Amino acid sequence: MDLESAADELYAGSPDDFIEHRKALVTQARAAKDRALATAVGALRRPTRSAWLVNLYARRAPDELAELLDLGAALQAAQEQLSGPDLRRLSADRGKALAAATRRAVELGGEHGYDAPEAVRLEVSQTLQAALADPEVAAQVRIGTVTQAQAYGGFGPFALTPPTAAATPEQEPEPEPESLEPETPEDDGADARRAEAESNLHTAEAALSAAAEEAETATARADELADRVEALRTELADAEKAESEALRQARAARKTLAELEEDARSAREAHEAL
Repeated sequence: MDLESAADELYAGSPDDFIEHRKALVTQARAAKDRALATAVGALRRPTRSAWLVNLYARRAPDELAELLDLGAALQAAQEQLSGPDLRRLSADRGKALAAATRRAVELGGEHGYDAPEAVRLEVSQTLQAALADPEVAAQVRIGTVTQAQAYGGFGPFALTPPTAAATPEQEPEPEPESLEPETPEDDGADARRAEAESNLHTAEAALSAAAEEAETATARADELADRVEALRTELADAEKAESEALRQARAARKTLAELEEDARSAREAHEAL
């Protein structure tokens, strides 16, 4: 066993079994007298639910993932070439591909009995989005060893919202046509409803992000405590082993002492008989 195979084995499984599975691998490494490997395996972090879904998708649908990541490379090339038509076309393709990939990852989780809430679905989508823009994230996603949600904080064609038809060397933006009809109260009401719906959406997304962050923090704390428990168990096992050895040595010493006392008594009695 090496670190790569241990990580692959751990992240292929469920987060529910991660701690116990990691403990078994650490024990295996210690039994092989490989303390460095045991330490490295023990440092591997349990994946969050969204990270687990991304890992499932990477392992169960590698061809689909490869196509998605290729789309990210194509977007990057179109951005560098300032190709407006290509950017718009690829951005639309990206949105559809991300939605399909997220849906597939959630379905795979469902096959394992996990019904992903909306906050987790959003994190899955954000992580895949980040993989399109960040080669390091893409590499981690590709091998299925993601531990937590990722997010792309940049702008341009990789932003979470589709880019608008901005001016490019190939095509100048067309001026907006003037409205031939005056706005009506109904139009004002529709605008107000849209604004309210957008505000509600932002509020809901903020609440989802806060809940996801709280869950992430709780999971990290649980991992820390699990590691501490494991360390204490190891310390206790070492102490019990040392205690057992000390008791064995004490019994042997008492036995030797009794034998020497008997020898001394016999020698004394023989001397007195002379």
